[in-house]
Amino acid sequence: MLVCLAPFVAHAQQVTQHVEGTAPAEMKMIYLFDMERQQPVDSVANVSGGFRFNRTVSTGRFFKVGSPDVMFLMVSDGMPVSINFNKGTLVGSDLNEKLHRYDLMTGNIEMSMQYAYMANNKQRLDSLRGIWQEVHKTIVTENTDNIIPAFYINELAYFCPYSEMKQLLSPDKPYYDHPMAQPARTMLNDYELKMAGQSFHELEIQDSFGRQHRLSEWCGKGKYVLLHFWSSSYLGYLQDMRRIVYCYEEFHPKGLEVIGISLDTNKQEWLRGINELQMRWTQLSDLKGEQSKAVDTWGIHQLPVNVLIAPDGTIVASNLFNGGLEDKLEAIFGE
Repeated sequence: MLVCLAPFVAHAQQVTQHVEGTAPAEMKMIYLFDMERQQPVDSVANVSGGFRFNRTVSTGRFFKVGSPDVMFLMVSDGMPVSINFNKGTLVGSDLNEKLHRYDLMTGNIEMSMQYAYMANNKQRLDSLRGIWQEVHKTIVTENTDNIIPAFYINELAYFCPYSEMKQLLSPDKPYYDHPMAQPARTMLNDYELKMAGQSFHELEIQDSFGRQHRLSEWCGKGKYVLLHFWSSSYLGYLQDMRRIVYCYEEFHPKGLEVIGISLDTNKQEWLRGINELQMRWTQLSDLKGEQSKAVDTWGIHQLPVNVLIAPDGTIVASNLFNGGLEDKLEAIFGE
């Protein structure tokens, strides 16, 4: 019978989690690695081929057990877990045994992807990436009655269509509030803040000369406005920056306004980036980096981001990359 943990809450029940097992002599230390904290929280020596943990933890917490080279995934549910690293097996509750099968499956695919990458076999890598995505999707859809998806849904959020993601991450799911699912919830919220058809979000912020502005000075004033969120510390995205420069030079004479909103923290570096990239349009920043008002107002948790605003102030589209921005602007203004 599958152990189905209740919907995750911040003050989860505390349980004593027993983990024991056998390991080869070369695994001298066995670690208990907290996946949420991304750090080991306990360790024991491998004594005569055996090890044991007894630790009080919150229910529903994901851990990996093992050494840096070999680690098995488990979730704390209060049921004893027995691991045999010699045979590659994990015995515990139905929930943990199921999780272990998924862990082995995804681990094998990821290892094959590494081999394909090292062999520069793009066709094989693309095929494996497709399989990897389907496996993650299957894991989530097969387990909407327990918390296993909390560990996998973040990867799903990168490629799953919004409508499907919205259903898989609805508030009634037992894994919705799990801390491990926070990135997926953030991505979903970020997408919703930039969905086409809604009105632009007001933002009050200063320009590179220290003067205070509101986006409503440009948005909703009868012109198309392109908001470009960037940072001088992310100049690895030079191709994106050059596209924005091209779009400004090509379409500004036809009526396009471009407003840059930076997540920089250092004014000198910000100004240097503006000059070096020849950004001749209005630049705004409160120089607070990830704490900027723009982050929560517009859902900016990765860079670069662009949002196209219609003359009436409604969002037309967002994150137009790989030629998508140029195509959209050519359709609006003509070549």
